[in-house]
Amino acid sequence: MSQSQEPVLIRPRRSLGELFPDVVVEESHEDSLQITEHPVEQGASINDHAFRMAEKVTIRGGVSDARESDSGGRPSVEFYEQLLELQRSREPFDIITGKRAYKNMLLERLSVITDPDSEAVLAFVAECREVIIVKTSVATVPRSRQRSASKTGGTEDKGQKQPQKRQSMLKGGLG
Repeated sequence: MSQSQEPVLIRPRRSLGELFPDVVVEESHEDSLQITEHPVEQGASINDHAFRMAEKVTIRGGVSDARESDSGGRPSVEFYEQLLELQRSREPFDIITGKRAYKNMLLERLSVITDPDSEAVLAFVAECREVIIVKTSVATVPRSRQRSASKTGGTEDKGQKQPQKRQSMLKGGLG
């Protein structure tokens, strides 16, 4: 295959939602399982179940004021404000890294350090975690199929009831 016939690989730019940092220095990915443990009378704990924990990704990146801003402001300050808004919105977003794409992520922790050497740069650490979204539904079971319908059944409208006067056992005697 000649050079002109080699396939071109197009990778999407690294992003946090709709935000594209100038540089990504480091990405840290974490995938884990929670394995249940149950102690037994003698010996070690037994394991009978495992479930997937929320995915986590930490991105160390930066934005420089060396480039022009669309609004005429400082790109580092604007990007920082956009990251804060992304966190405040609490709306899940997608992340694209060099290794894979993530869906339904939230910006759990954002760290920024500014010192005299980095005044014109935003160097940030964004710790993001997956939000596992489930769909719930309500099922109705007929009262005739319930073992203890008076305890587990739904409420019924039986109209207005008048309170009944009860006589105290102490005042009326025991017999």
